Amino acid sequence: MAPLACAAANLAAVIVLALVLAPGTPVVADIAERERYIREHLVAWRLGWATWMVAAATLIWCYAWWRRRVGGPHLALVIALVGIVADWSAETLLIVSGADGYAATAPLAFFLTGAIANGAYTAAGILLTVATPLTSRSRAYAALMWSAGVSLSFGALFNITLITALATAELFALFIPWCVWLRRRLP
Repeated sequence: MAPLACAAANLAAVIVLALVLAPGTPVVADIAERERYIREHLVAWRLGWATWMVAAATLIWCYAWWRRRVGGPHLALVIALVGIVADWSAETLLIVSGADGYAATAPLAFFLTGAIANGAYTAAGILLTVATPLTSRSRAYAALMWSAGVSLSFGALFNITLITALATAELFALFIPWCVWLRRRLP
């Protein structure tokens, strides 16, 4: 159940990102415009980030399930837990600050969620992938997926919005089917 819950929660989160959260993110260059959007859509903004918090929790659940199935390293879960701490800290900042505190908290929040949390989730996923018996084709798919995770973290680390946005789209387009595939491959 964990991989399917992870796929569903992350699909919901990425849809919410595209349809609800994006106008309040660095994809919109004008910070005043982002603040205006958040002020006018505060409840949706807060619920949108709560959706991402649920997605992160299901990711940890999926990684724990995956680690048990393949006998992967416990270190993968430790790293993923560091990720969720950074992620939930970032999302809590974005939820609580609203429009009024956005300018002060957004740079840290997007750094925490994009560079730190995503970097930790990607590193943990790579460790679990290495521990999983896979075909060369599956390894190539995983390499493409995790390279998108690395690119996302790079973009967030250096505040390169275009790289972050494109890598996010690629990562989730590959990761969601991966979760479903894992469930079928590792019953």
